[in-house]
Amino acid sequence: MWLARCALTLFLGAAFCSQAEVGAEDCTEPLCWQVSPIVCVADKLEQGCEAALRVIWFSDTPRTVCLYLAEQPERCWQEATSGQWQQQVNWQTGWLSLRQQQQVLLSIELQVLTRQPAKRRRISGAWSIF
Repeated sequence: MWLARCALTLFLGAAFCSQAEVGAEDCTEPLCWQVSPIVCVADKLEQGCEAALRVIWFSDTPRTVCLYLAEQPERCWQEATSGQWQQQVNWQTGWLSLRQQQQVLLSIELQVLTRQPAKRRRISGAWSIF
């Protein structure tokens, strides 16, 4: 199941595929998390992306950690072995990270893809036969 999610993530253009994509039953590391979505599609890049961002993390030992979105603290847990956070957010680009006293334990880049093609600049003049 982890491999299928990673393949889909890579197909969608995400550059991240690691233990952060696993659930508690699949977690073999001391600290794992599940973040969704990490890739969002917007009509225009300037609009950013509005989505319900969900984070679930698991640890083999109790930890005091905080979740940061774009360098802003969103939620902290005290001496917990797991945590869950979900919120409707709007982002253009940014990083989501789980930190313990400013030390980044896990991080992932949130990406926004757009349906609007990039504007192309004409390299040469238009053709004319006259």
